[in-house]
Amino acid sequence: MTDIVFTPTFKHTTWVDNRDRVSASGPNGFNIRFDTLQKDLESLSGVVKTIDTAIKTSGAPPVAVDRKLSVAPVFSPLAGETNWELDPTGVAGRPGSSETARGIIAVTPPDGAKLLKFRALGKNTTGGSLTIALVRTTVQPTPAQEILSVVNGTGTYDSPQDIAPGKERVDMAAFRYAVRATLIGAGAGSATITSLQISYILD
Repeated sequence: MTDIVFTPTFKHTTWVDNRDRVSASGPNGFNIRFDTLQKDLESLSGVVKTIDTAIKTSGAPPVAVDRKLSVAPVFSPLAGETNWELDPTGVAGRPGSSETARGIIAVTPPDGAKLLKFRALGKNTTGGSLTIALVRTTVQPTPAQEILSVVNGTGTYDSPQDIAPGKERVDMAAFRYAVRATLIGAGAGSATITSLQISYILD
């Protein structure tokens, strides 16, 4: 930040009794003295305004920044289900000609963050139903799962979806979070999940 300074230009020249005469004009007259004082006061007013703005700005709340949590599609298998297969580039795809693929990934968004959107990218040309969901599960002996956002993958997809109202705030004490991907009824063609992304703010 640039330094805020004020340099006065008025310098008083002392009058001497019985020698100096009161004068409006001239280098020591009232006109030039008061004109210099007026300019100094105007300059000082500008400095005060600058200081006031700086104080108000420094006390303003920080602007929330949209942040991204990128997640590699490395799915863990679900019991009794065909899991997604990872290729050398880190893209998840259905294994061979399997009609189904199901898996889950644990994710850890920052505690207290406000979730904005869930995004999934990939391709599905199988004619089957591909759903990729961001979910949260209660931390308790009998857990219950809630869907926060769902991407339906058809064709070449890149579909950011809003978080369900009332479920945006991350609470790691009460919930654990995950991404669940399910492919059902796949025919010929390919089904891939290239990337996953969660956007959020820290407010």
